[in-house]
Amino acid sequence: MKKIILFLFLSIVLSSCFNSQKDIDSAKQNLIGDTPTPVVETPKEIVKEIPEDSLVQIIPQDDKWFLKFNSISERSITSGEVIISGTTELSLDSIQVLYSNPTSKFPDDDYTLQAFKTGDETFKYIASSKNQVLDFGENDYIFRAKLWNEISETKIIIEVPDKEDTKEETGTESQLIGTEDNTILIDLPTSSKYGEPMKLGEASFTYTQIKWLEINKEILESVTCETLTEYLTERMNSWYYWNTCREIVKEEWIKFNVIRLNGEDYIYERHYIDFSHGLYGVYELETGTGVDSENIADKNTELKSRDFPSLDVVDDLMKDIVNS
Repeated sequence: MKKIILFLFLSIVLSSCFNSQKDIDSAKQNLIGDTPTPVVETPKEIVKEIPEDSLVQIIPQDDKWFLKFNSISERSITSGEVIISGTTELSLDSIQVLYSNPTSKFPDDDYTLQAFKTGDETFKYIASSKNQVLDFGENDYIFRAKLWNEISETKIIIEVPDKEDTKEETGTESQLIGTEDNTILIDLPTSSKYGEPMKLGEASFTYTQIKWLEINKEILESVTCETLTEYLTERMNSWYYWNTCREIVKEEWIKFNVIRLNGEDYIYERHYIDFSHGLYGVYELETGTGVDSENIADKNTELKSRDFPSLDVVDDLMKDIVNS
């Protein structure tokens, strides 16, 4: 069993206590070695050999081969975000992505890659549940590459298993958390749906199968949903609003959502406070622009009504941690 030693510390402000996602991704890559490897053209003869139970299929719709796709890791599917990337040897005019999933609340989408410019040799598309282009069931993506009056299409199918259909493998990892003279031993849960705990810093960790999550070991003050505004005012250094506070287990843990300003951007997150273990977790749900101190309240109301499917996995993880 891997041992993770997290040293107790006091967080001053929220924006300074969490690592960048770049650092988290780098640490995960070093741990699981999940670097996508380029694949050559996928002729139709090869596509037919893909197992029917494969969660990812890359299916050319013609013989023009404008786009070559990198392999897609099936381990990223349950994280709520899948990166679809590749290369082209042509000076394409544009790449359009047509998304469909009839069983989703957001069944279709039409998006042209904004970061891709004529002459670029690489492209990337993020299939994300928080952007409403990834959901349970079969997700179909038609990549339509345009070159003058020519069009080449490739269909990518990503199957996201429903929770009821997923066979979970669960377990625990004993972790020593705290300082040398004040330690606790906790059996952090492991599962095929959210992975294993992975250290990020002296007092923080994440899980290998969840992107945008960070959990810190802290000295935590007592807080309830009734005193949450006062509590957050001391932690935040910018405009914020919160919603959907729930006291899951009285005096043991609560969860709530926060929208906060970060320069010209806004960040929408779910926060978890585990009082029994002294853990503070933050899971990023959405980032964007166009929100300021004058309309942040309206944006908070809008986001409160939104459904984020990836939250189910993170909520289950935090419940398992609290109960460990």
